[in-house]
This record gives sequence, C-alpha cells and structure tokens, in this order.
Amino acid sequence: MKLKASIAVLSLLAALAVASAATKLDLAAYLKLVEARNKDLEIGRGEIAQTEATKKQALAGLLPSLGLQANYTRNLKDYEEPVASYAANIGSSSPYFPLVSTEQIVNYKNEIDLAAGASLSIFDAGATARYRQAGAGLEARKTGYAYQRKAVLNAAKKLYYQTLLAEEVVKVKESSERIAREAYDSAEAKYRAGLSTDLDALMAEVAWKGKAPESAEARRNASTALLNFKALAGIPADEEVELSESLEAYPQRPPRVGIEEALAGRPDYALLLQQEKLDRIGLDVARAGYFPTLTGILSVANQRFFDSDNEGIIDFNMTEVQLGLKVALPVYTGGYRAAKVEEERLGVEIGGTQLAKKEEDVRTELSSIDLRLDEASQRVESTKDVVASAQRAYDRASGAFKNGAATQLQLNQATLGLEGSRLQYLAAVYDYLAACFDWELAAGR
Repeated sequence: MKLKASIAVLSLLAALAVASAATKLDLAAYLKLVEARNKDLEIGRGEIAQTEATKKQALAGLLPSLGLQANYTRNLKDYEEPVASYAANIGSSSPYFPLVSTEQIVNYKNEIDLAAGASLSIFDAGATARYRQAGAGLEARKTGYAYQRKAVLNAAKKLYYQTLLAEEVVKVKESSERIAREAYDSAEAKYRAGLSTDLDALMAEVAWKGKAPESAEARRNASTALLNFKALAGIPADEEVELSESLEAYPQRPPRVGIEEALAGRPDYALLLQQEKLDRIGLDVARAGYFPTLTGILSVANQRFFDSDNEGIIDFNMTEVQLGLKVALPVYTGGYRAAKVEEERLGVEIGGTQLAKKEEDVRTELSSIDLRLDEASQRVESTKDVVASAQRAYDRASGAFKNGAATQLQLNQATLGLEGSRLQYLAAVYDYLAACFDWELAAGR
C-alpha cells in the first residue's frame, strides 16, 4: 500500500510539474498564435464571409426567380340564388317560351387554387453593374484583410521584442541591485574591521537601497508588457510563457528598395487601386438608372371548384398559362439620377488623388525608415563597444575596491556606467529590430 501511495504522489508531482512548465515561444510560434487567435483578424475573416454572401445576393438579381402558391377554401354555409331552369309553355299560339328560374345552391364547398410563376431579368444594366460591384468589393475586402494581417503581425513582432526588452531590463536592474548589495556587504565588513570609514558604508547602503525601487518598477513594466503580449495572441493571462528569442541576435541591414517595387507588394496600395475600380463601377451603377429594364414573365395557374355533397353542382376545373414581357423606364426621379452620377464621378476623381498621395507617403516612409535603420545600426555597434569598455572598467573598479585601492564612489560610478551602457545597447537593438519590421511592412515584404 505504501508503494502504491508513493507512486501516486510521484505521479501527481510529475503532473503538476508538467502543468506548471512554461510554454516556450519563439517569434514564429507567437506569430502563428496571433494569426489564429487575434480578435481583430477573426473579425476581418468574418467580414470576408459576409461580403461573399453579399456577392451571392447580387448574383440573385441576374438569375431566374421562381415562386409557388397554393390556396384552399372551405365554404361552411350554402347559399342560393335564382337560376334559369326551364322554359314555360304558355300556349301553342305563342311563339315565346319564357325562362323560369328556381332557387338553387350555387356555391362550391371546396375551392383549390394552385399557381406557379417565373421571372427572368432579360436586360438590367443596374443588376449587372451591381454584381460586378459586389465582386470587386469582395476582392477589396480580401486585400484589406491582407493589409490588416500584415499590420497586426508587424505589431506582434514589435510587442514580442518589447516584452523581451522589458525582461532584459529587469535582469540588468536586478544584477545592479545584487552588485550594489555585494558592495555594501564588503563596505560594511571593512568598516567593522576598521579598514574604512562609516561614510563608505553609508554610501554603499544608499547605493544598494536606491536600486530596489528601480528593480520593482522594471518588474512592473515587464509584467504589463507580458499581459499585452498575451492579449494580442489570445493567450490566457494565467498561462506561463517563456520567450526564447534573444536581443543579442539581429538581422543584417535590409537593402534599399525603389518606390515601384514597394508599391507592387503593398496591400494598402492595392486596396486603393481596387477602391478606384469600385468607384468606376459605382459610376456605371449610377448611369444604369437611365436604361430601361426588360423582364420576362411566365405564370401557370389552376383553379378547381368541387362539391361532393351536392350532386347537382358540376365540378369546375380551369388552367391558365401566361407569358409576358415587362419593360420599365423611370422617366423623372426628381434629379436623383443626375446627382448620383455626379457624386460617383467625383468619387473617381478623389480616388485618383488618393493614389497619388499614397505614392508620396510611401516614398517618404521608405526614406524615413532608411534613416532610422542607418542610425539604429550605428548606435548598436557603438553601444556594443561602450558595454565592453564599461565591463572592463567595472571589473577593475570592483577588484580595486576589494583591495582598498578604489573608493566607494568610483565603484558606484563604474556600476552605473555598466548598467547604463547595457540598457543603451538593449534599447538600440530593439530600435533597430523595430525599424527592420517597419521596413518589411513599408517595402511590401
């Protein structure tokens, strides 16, 4: 029994260890989660499906329309009316035989009506243009989603490294706090041994305790960044995750791209092109209001009246088949059609201006990102050298302080220099990565 209990306890502990293990996420895995779970992208996919339904509705205006109708009536009360029944013989000398009417039941207790109808739009310029408009609208919606997807993934890349940067800042701050604590312990020991003054111990204590609030603030910032990181990808707030990428690794500087190459790969520019196409189709829809519509109609109807209770009433059955054409032309609409055509024509002109403006904006954006890339890459290399120098300075100051050859102030300065250079390097790497991600979006990659 003891063996079984031990096995059960070990199994439970193993299960708890597996459950509490943090999920490791590299950048590619995180982006997959964002694409699958992000609410904005989910809404975008729903809007595409909605637009597909709109296109089907527009197609229905070009297809035949069929309808069926059935009606049954049961008459619960009979009624009589005079009906000519026979000719009266008023005498052999008279050439006339007047008709004699009698009261007879004339209604049918059962009436059944069956009808079927079909109509087909033979010519409708408006319906045709609206179908084209719906198709172009669907393509525009898909292109808009493609741009939305790229924008969300670009934000996700930045947020991944923002969270990673916040965690690295925590490590730097906690490392500085630990170094300051070790320096305080050393200064306190020297003071107790009579090898230094109480001023050195007090300065070391102030330097150490001043690091604690900075570490706490860094941990708070990292926790906030992690919450935003999880929310963007639909990860539960209580789920443990571990970011496996590193700020020590960063790509080479992206190449410069021309405006034509960038525009060819940008969904937002393609969306404007499709919007211009939609505006032109909208102008066709407005102009279609001046054209007549021609509709073909076919109808079949059957009526039956019967009454099994009254043998004197003959059953009646009638079938009708009709074929027709309907032409409709609005003659005067109060100026609506002319105003609508003018509105759509102005929309086409505005769309052309928006395209020209977008080209200017993309050209400016590419130039700005190139400047950011140059500045950030130079800052990464320079701060990397500063970190190496600061590390050597700290190592020498720490050794000298332990041997009594350096003051507490010199050690504090060396510690601050190492911490500041390390933070500057991490910030420079993040700025460079963010510029690379913005370059991908701007260059249409």
